[in-house]
Amino acid sequence: MHVRKFLYNRDIWWKTLLAELDVSTRVPLIHRVTLRYWNTYAQNSPPFRDAESTLRRVKRMGLKIGLVSDSDGTPGMKRKRIRGVPFHKLFEAVVVAGEDTPRVKPGHESFRLIAERLRVPPESCIYVADNPRTDIAGARAVGMTSVIVRRRGNDAGNPNYRIPRLSALPKLLSTMPRSH
Repeated sequence: MHVRKFLYNRDIWWKTLLAELDVSTRVPLIHRVTLRYWNTYAQNSPPFRDAESTLRRVKRMGLKIGLVSDSDGTPGMKRKRIRGVPFHKLFEAVVVAGEDTPRVKPGHESFRLIAERLRVPPESCIYVADNPRTDIAGARAVGMTSVIVRRRGNDAGNPNYRIPRLSALPKLLSTMPRSH
């Protein structure tokens, strides 16, 4: 699919696949398959090992933590998956782009909204990303400092900073001016 807003919509994926296989089925069945897919995905894709300890260290530094994530294409599913993460209460604000905003990332609305929900100007935010295609441009468009965590060959983009792993974030933050 070339339309970005449907990239994660598994209902459309299944319909497309079944059409290519020349198999017809009812839409309610497709949606049940999508729900099963996302539930299975959530059970088998735990957060990165350094995520909780790093977020707790950042919190102890006195910084606010927000989360911006794209919609899964199934309304409410991403928020449900976020609530399933053991440390989800460390996030003071959550924005699901494409549900809380008209567009998914890199649309700038989600970046502005997270700053608003955290009650800080975007210029005072440091956006930590793992996807240079969707995260860096949107964050920088609203004036946020961007940091990319090098994972899975994601060296593209033009972030302000690059770190080798999330656990390196507190050290980087401690060297930045305190206005962030």
